Amino acid sequence: MKKDPSFQHWRLAARVVLLILTGGSALLQSAIAQSVTKDVLLRNMVRDVIVPGYQELAAKTHALTVVVDEFGKNPTQDSLEQARKAWVATLLASRQIQWLQTGPIADREYIASFCYAKVLPARMNEVLDSSRAIDDSYLGELGATAKGMFALEYLLFGRKSNPDETNSATASVVELFSRAESTRRRQYVLALAQDLETKAGQLAKDWTASGDQGAAAKFVAGGQDSLNRVVNHLAQLVELVAEQRINFVLQLQPPIARQFDRVECSASGASLNSAAALLQGAQKLYQGTGGTGLEAYLKNLNAPLAVRSKGVFETAIVAVQGIGAPLEDAVPKSRAAVEDAYQKTRALEVLCKTDLASALGVTITFTSGDGD
Repeated sequence: MKKDPSFQHWRLAARVVLLILTGGSALLQSAIAQSVTKDVLLRNMVRDVIVPGYQELAAKTHALTVVVDEFGKNPTQDSLEQARKAWVATLLASRQIQWLQTGPIADREYIASFCYAKVLPARMNEVLDSSRAIDDSYLGELGATAKGMFALEYLLFGRKSNPDETNSATASVVELFSRAESTRRRQYVLALAQDLETKAGQLAKDWTASGDQGAAAKFVAGGQDSLNRVVNHLAQLVELVAEQRINFVLQLQPPIARQFDRVECSASGASLNSAAALLQGAQKLYQGTGGTGLEAYLKNLNAPLAVRSKGVFETAIVAVQGIGAPLEDAVPKSRAAVEDAYQKTRALEVLCKTDLASALGVTITFTSGDGD
């Protein structure tokens, strides 16, 4: 007996519905999630992570300028301590948003000012010995080895020495700023702080500019391309923490005290807090504010992975913070804790490069430095 065509059509439709209900529609769900929520995701990133991140950096650089100016006018151990604290606060604010290596910070060539740490004392001495006014024109000619966050670190902290010599090192910095011939040194540190404040303020302004040509509008309009860049930056940043911060110190041959200059932020004692802030910034990108980040978007694609990713982020950050001392100090005394933090951060790195990227439809395109 021949079946009614309408009945066959009904059965076919029923099978399609059943396939959807039983989870066979992963591709369809992915397409829906991307077409419906990607715009919202990118807008949320701008509103909840990028704009607040740069606004916080702008506020911290302003505070840094104020206290550096006060220190220059009255160089004492107390005013130096305030300047140092403000420098660390600015560093940590910049680390919270360092995952973003595209947009205005790249277009304006500001990345080195906040991220490049290999300053050269000899190059800075040339600035100190020069008779040229330290103005915007002169600063514009200087390379990354003589300006930016880490030129300021060198001038405010000097180089890391034996912890027992901390007081004498502080006294030495105060003395350098107190001499009759120290006027130019005071002008130099103030100019460096003002330069950072100007750049951070410009970045905050760029991301709050309205119109189709504003950074935010371009970022949202980029769609999948913007998401690709974000996830690549995220994975690259986690790799940086794992390999170039934690594992780098683990691989230094003893005695580490002879190699402090090779450890980023060792002079300021902020090597651990800097690494933790990098991961916290990555976590903020993932979680957003009130569930508005990558995590919320990922839940539409792979809810179990979203939950697992959240846990891996938290585990890595707890492990890094648990080291409890600057990395260069912790390795000789608490090597097991540093090794554990490396393993946890390495697991987060692998997650970002594989499962997370795959679920979000992203291909990791940056050149990895760890052999992956």
